[in-house]
Amino acid sequence: MTTIASSPPKAMMDQKVLVSMAGPHGTDIVGAVLECLANHPCDINDCMLSRLYHHVTFGVLITLRSESNAIFTDLAEAATKWDATLTYDVPDTQATEPPNSQEAQKQAHRIGPKGDINIPPSLEEAPYSNRIKYAASILNQNGLQPAFLNDWTQFCLRYRISVEKLARLNKGGNMLSCADFRLSVPNTVDMNQLRTDLFELSASHGTDIALQPDDVFRKNKRLVVFDMDSTLIRQEVIDEIARHAGVVDQVAAITEAAMNGEIDFKESLRRRVALLNGTSVDVLEKVKQSLTFTEGAHFLCQSLKKLGFKLAVISGGFIPLARYVKAELGLDYAFANQLKVSADGKTFTGETVGPVVDGIRKAELLDVIAQAEGVTPKQVIAVGDGANDLWMLNKAGLGIAFNAKPRVQEQAPSRINQKSLVYVLTLLGFSDQDLEQLSSDY
Repeated sequence: MTTIASSPPKAMMDQKVLVSMAGPHGTDIVGAVLECLANHPCDINDCMLSRLYHHVTFGVLITLRSESNAIFTDLAEAATKWDATLTYDVPDTQATEPPNSQEAQKQAHRIGPKGDINIPPSLEEAPYSNRIKYAASILNQNGLQPAFLNDWTQFCLRYRISVEKLARLNKGGNMLSCADFRLSVPNTVDMNQLRTDLFELSASHGTDIALQPDDVFRKNKRLVVFDMDSTLIRQEVIDEIARHAGVVDQVAAITEAAMNGEIDFKESLRRRVALLNGTSVDVLEKVKQSLTFTEGAHFLCQSLKKLGFKLAVISGGFIPLARYVKAELGLDYAFANQLKVSADGKTFTGETVGPVVDGIRKAELLDVIAQAEGVTPKQVIAVGDGANDLWMLNKAGLGIAFNAKPRVQEQAPSRINQKSLVYVLTLLGFSDQDLEQLSSDY
């Protein structure tokens, strides 16, 4: 049974009308609308199609080239034939905010005296001016719960954020665990406050929300820079070396002092390396054998390479192990600290050689690699877990704190608190179907 959800406007020359037909017959509905338009003088300005299982909605923005109402009669007959709902709308007058009252909604559907209508570049976009587009990737490997999704929606309403598109990224199954939102955010919003509130929402539900500009650079990242310890691998290499050297407790105490802000990274590194004085260089081979790669590290790096990315590891650890990780994962660059070796090449002296790779140095190296590859920082992804990584996370176009300490998560642009590094691809908008294609010859 046909429903005419709104009455057709009076046909006027050069009048713009949004026609929407929705029903269970898919392509037949598309064909019915286009057949009606083909039989009457009008221009097609835009169109869109959305599907919910069998139910399809087809919308067309047209400009009338006649003052005859016959086009609306034919559309109504087509809707009756295909058991569809037919809706007519007139493009909004210039609006900066969603209407929040019945009267405002009525006003929003009237053409101004000068015909100054607001037509966005796409019918999928919210019809309001002075807006910035963002993408929000939402992740919880245990499922996105209704309570979280409700709070997320209330968050958007509080900030007058319009949801323009929602896509499920995880495939099949009985639960929604990954979703990608396209958002229209008023340019008057205090983004620092929004991100603070977003972090609190994320933490309260144990669900990751990564917000990033939805622009050409989101779709065209070209370089990924990783921290090594507790990011690409599960261990902290200096702890593993210290364990073989019999000084693990002393090293751990210095590490904790650094984490508590009592000493900076350079001083922490100097003190820890000093404890390795006299340790055999053969310990590095033993450590290599004990390293465990983070879940998803191999698949992520292989997939990124297939997509044409350049990959780097920039570590506060040590270069022999960074080179080993580089070779195992097929990375393009490896930078780390260099341990000084005795004259006979058998033991460590308890010192480092060359510039210390601290947080500031990591950000500098990110810049150096980006320049060498001819990309801008906006095309760089940085992934790390420690306070020492914050400089490069905030330098990159997309900085991801991976299972990081709370203080790091709070200061990082985005977070992943799931087990697998594969979720880095989710933040780029890749679905499970995309990952299957990438793994077809993995």
